[in-house]
Amino acid sequence: MKKNLILLAIVALVAVSCKDKKNEDNREDYNRETVNACIYDIMETYYLWNNNIPQQRRLKFNEKPDVFFNNLLFSGDPWSFISDDSKATNAQLDGNPYSMGFSPQFWYYNDKSNVLIIVEYVYPGSPADRAGLKRGDIILDIDGEEMTPKNYYDLYSRKSATYTLGTYDPKKNTLNDNGTKLKLEAAAIKADPSIYDTIYMVGNKPVGYLVYTAFASDTSYFSSMDAIFDNFKSAGVKDLILDLRYNRGGSIETAGHLAAAIAPADVVNNHEVLITYIYNDILTEYFNSYKAQNQDDETIYRIPGNTHNADIENLYVLGTNNTASASELIIVGLQPYMNVKLIGTETYGKYTGMFIFDSDVEGCKDLENWAVLPVCMKYANSVGYTDFDNGLKPDYEIDDNLLNAYPLGDPNDPVIATALDVVGGLPLTAKSAYVNPFTPLRTDNPSAINNLIINK
Repeated sequence: MKKNLILLAIVALVAVSCKDKKNEDNREDYNRETVNACIYDIMETYYLWNNNIPQQRRLKFNEKPDVFFNNLLFSGDPWSFISDDSKATNAQLDGNPYSMGFSPQFWYYNDKSNVLIIVEYVYPGSPADRAGLKRGDIILDIDGEEMTPKNYYDLYSRKSATYTLGTYDPKKNTLNDNGTKLKLEAAAIKADPSIYDTIYMVGNKPVGYLVYTAFASDTSYFSSMDAIFDNFKSAGVKDLILDLRYNRGGSIETAGHLAAAIAPADVVNNHEVLITYIYNDILTEYFNSYKAQNQDDETIYRIPGNTHNADIENLYVLGTNNTASASELIIVGLQPYMNVKLIGTETYGKYTGMFIFDSDVEGCKDLENWAVLPVCMKYANSVGYTDFDNGLKPDYEIDDNLLNAYPLGDPNDPVIATALDVVGGLPLTAKSAYVNPFTPLRTDNPSAINNLIINK
């Protein structure tokens, strides 16, 4: 079994993964029938809805693998995906992508004839950072070409590009070129998800704040997270604002490490159940047999030990519709053990996870350059809560306004200001009405995915 299982949401790309021309030229150098036979075997055994896949005689094994794979999917599954570049997919999930280094939100405008990008955040030291791209910037075109629903992702994925920036005039409801053009060249970056942290003082109470952008599989990033929680602990922080507004998921191991840094010390020391896994009948039988032989229940994920635990009492999560999967796991997984409040808007609504199958997995050499990520389980918290299809509802609702974006951590940000009011037990500060004139665009491009990964 592949050792990595991920919890991801099919939403916009967190850090740009640009196309590798050399890999593109070689991707057709494989035997379709051999690849597809391997895909079918994987789906028949591991897919959560394996009872719904078509019978072999109804399938065309000479189709392109991505077409073949998509024909196997259950109609209620918008999450499983396949990639023709396993190397790039794994690099992105690890948090080491070949990238411009910024997180985009894609939006329709002009009656959905055109697409624009609003920047959620920029990784420090990345090509985007060095070029001067900032949170809240609006990208109107790339290399002089307007983005449309047909070309936006190809333009966005270029390894080298010039971005034209613009501004939005709410009074006239117009977009305008502001005369700024930024030339960017993609590079291999270290996308450390602990992108910003600080400590606020609310009265005489220290309140921690952490922006965490993705649950990257690369455990070397744990060191920066550990240092932040050591600082919170030494400062006496018992209230934490965790900013997951743009965190679309990732590794269960990383989610577990973060949960163990946050949770009350007795919960961590007792290794309480964070989530349970619910598999198909084949895997359920396998894990029940494994438990009987090894006295180890592989259907339960317990909160691991963490010497950097800050023993937080109150957790305030900032969320949006881009808060997904492993981020939602942190919320529902910790709710049975501590005070957890969600501030913002409804989250994405994804409680499933995938194994990653590629040619490095035993028995999957025939996949060649393909990576297959089918939904293999769903999760529930320790009291059985799952199936939140419509997302998690906020305890305190406030819109995230990227059109008038403040720097990350700025207490004037309406979402952060609301959290600080809640922490301080104060009346909620009046916020100006916010109407976004654009329509959100959700990309289903496989390389634009950040999901939940579970290690086996």
